Amino acid sequence: MRAFRPASVLLFFLLAACSAPQVRPPGALRKVVVAVGSRVDTLPSFTYREDLMGEGNPRTVLVSQAEAALRERGFEVVGTRISAAPVPSTEEVVALIDNNGAEAAVVVVLAWVDATAVYALGRAEVVLETAIVAPTGDLTWRNESRTVSQVGAYAAQTGFQSYLRKAVIEAIQAVP
Repeated sequence: MRAFRPASVLLFFLLAACSAPQVRPPGALRKVVVAVGSRVDTLPSFTYREDLMGEGNPRTVLVSQAEAALRERGFEVVGTRISAAPVPSTEEVVALIDNNGAEAAVVVVLAWVDATAVYALGRAEVVLETAIVAPTGDLTWRNESRTVSQVGAYAAQTGFQSYLRKAVIEAIQAVP
């Protein structure tokens, strides 16, 4: 029979507490929707899997990663929208806010990607525009971020969307 080890239980609770999502401060935005757009139609795909499964669509990566990063920061994400337009329209964003009873919308737009040096140097650059839109349609906050990522050799050969995920996480960290 195994003996009870209080140190292992303490370690378990410590790790669980560290991985818990952040708590939003009083008065800060909590309930948001996510709207994404992309000026880049497709990500450069160099693998059969990406071509076959359509994993070169940046909008799907943007929406899932933005939602996850916002939840990790303590936001309650009540709805998402992938815009067919390069930039979601104000009417589209306001309707999304109204339909979901959100306090605001976090809009993420992929402006530019340079993945030409992924195979040779393992380097990719991403420019994202992030904004917060109020229920009235007013722009309350805007940020443009440029992320330079190093991609490992295995990732470059099997699907290197990790550089886009990293850029979204960094952009969401700037959201107030």
